[in-house]
Amino acid sequence: MTTRPPSPGKKPVAGIGPQQWRDFWTGTVAIAPLMPGSIVFGLAFGALITEVGLPAWMAPYASATVTAGASQIAIVEALRQNAPMLIAVATALVINARLALYSASLAPVFAAFPRRWKLILAYLMTDQSAAVSVFEAPRWPDPVRRRWFILGVSGPFVTVWIAGTAAGALLGPVIPEAWQIGFIVPLMFIAVMVPALRTWPAVAAAGISTAVVLILKDLPYGLNVLIGALLGIALASFIPDKKADSGAEPATDPTGGEGS
Repeated sequence: MTTRPPSPGKKPVAGIGPQQWRDFWTGTVAIAPLMPGSIVFGLAFGALITEVGLPAWMAPYASATVTAGASQIAIVEALRQNAPMLIAVATALVINARLALYSASLAPVFAAFPRRWKLILAYLMTDQSAAVSVFEAPRWPDPVRRRWFILGVSGPFVTVWIAGTAAGALLGPVIPEAWQIGFIVPLMFIAVMVPALRTWPAVAAAGISTAVVLILKDLPYGLNVLIGALLGIALASFIPDKKADSGAEPATDPTGGEGS
């Protein structure tokens, strides 16, 4: 996709140029298909907060400070079961250990960004926005345009998540428990991952991880996802690296090869 250069007659809005707004909007469009799932999951978390007797304001506060739905639910569930605070926090840290993997993948993507941008974007990162940012980064060689694209990916997604949790806390359990909406988070992540499965190790890692997650679905606190990811990566590393889709077209550069 080629982005047209800004019109010379247009003026900056809020100190931000039209080109940056367009790059921001492109990022928002890239993450938009995953936003409905984030809203539904947010509604469920917000309702859970009030169900266990915690104040409604804690739902958006938790989503704005932790920004990790799986660990947020794990903490609340542990508190509901009267688990010691140490156990609740340790559980959240185990589930969020995956963020270390994201950091390693995002480091080269963020390398050319100023420190303030690194801090802002790191704070806004979620599973979905991290995956989209890593996959799309090669299409944005100019670091200035890339950071505005990533801000468009991560900022609106987190905003939708926080708004969903606030609505859930205010509206209560509007989603039937029988729906078992916990599947939405891995489903969103799979939707992001599938386009990147271009080699046999990647395909194997996805297949092994999915199988392990399903087999160990009864493990508490979402540990099946963490174990599935680790086993998928470990076992797939023994598979020869050959293209699964030799006819795949290389990604096009939305910048048209021009910097700003």
